Amino acid sequence: MKNLTLLLTMLITVSATFTQAQATENRIISAGSSITELLVALGAKDQLVAIDLTSKHFNTEGDLPVVGYHRRLSPEGLMALSPTHLIGSHEMGPETTLSLLKSGGVSVETVAAGDTEQDLFSRIDAIAKITGTQTKAEELKSDLKTKLDSMAKRDIDRAPKVVFALLSKGRPATIAGNKTTIDVIIDLAGGFNPAKTELDSYKPLSQEAIVEMQPEYILVSHRDWNKLGGKKGIMQEYPLLVATPAAANNHIIPVNGSAIVGGLGIESLELADDLYQTFSQAN
Repeated sequence: MKNLTLLLTMLITVSATFTQAQATENRIISAGSSITELLVALGAKDQLVAIDLTSKHFNTEGDLPVVGYHRRLSPEGLMALSPTHLIGSHEMGPETTLSLLKSGGVSVETVAAGDTEQDLFSRIDAIAKITGTQTKAEELKSDLKTKLDSMAKRDIDRAPKVVFALLSKGRPATIAGNKTTIDVIIDLAGGFNPAKTELDSYKPLSQEAIVEMQPEYILVSHRDWNKLGGKKGIMQEYPLLVATPAAANNHIIPVNGSAIVGGLGIESLELADDLYQTFSQAN
């Protein structure tokens, strides 16, 4: 029995060593911030050979090529990097590029998005299996589980009404409703998204409809904030929003767009923490 146990231990060790050796040969292109953040958190950044535009804030040393937006990937640019893997969500594409990469021997891995704890943990497990970082994955999931449990218990005296808006010149604001990552973030931060009772996903809404919700906070992406010229530009483009408590109290807040794409992730939880602090201080 003792010899059998020893043999099993040796086999497990050899298997783990072999998996790690395979992983060191990986040349991964990450197509999505929610993927890149996990590669970094799992200690597998050295397996990356390129990232997409949504991940560029992880390129702190400026040594990784940026291959463009994850929805509009070019096969020529990607194949020139001799990748072994392309990892992204169902949003990456186009399909013609993915098919060409598969034909060229690249392993195209579509990792599930989703906004639940299990979705996040499944994403971690899938990436850990590719990168040979299963031990680190267990540690990461344990830390995130502790964080999520803590976030679920905390509360503030009154949940403020919070909406997230995609803004652009000459178009109605597109508001995030139910079944969106930002709705989950708002909830984790102790807020309430009034749009969730009226719509699913992202839908255009008139300024009048937004005013009727009387949001106390309006969240916008940094990209839209900069494009429109901050609060002043937003109010010029959407003047009726002046009738919201958010505008009256200077509570139009820019947030990182990378935290709300590709499903609930580490950046999402960080944003929820930041918003919780903001809401708590206001109360």
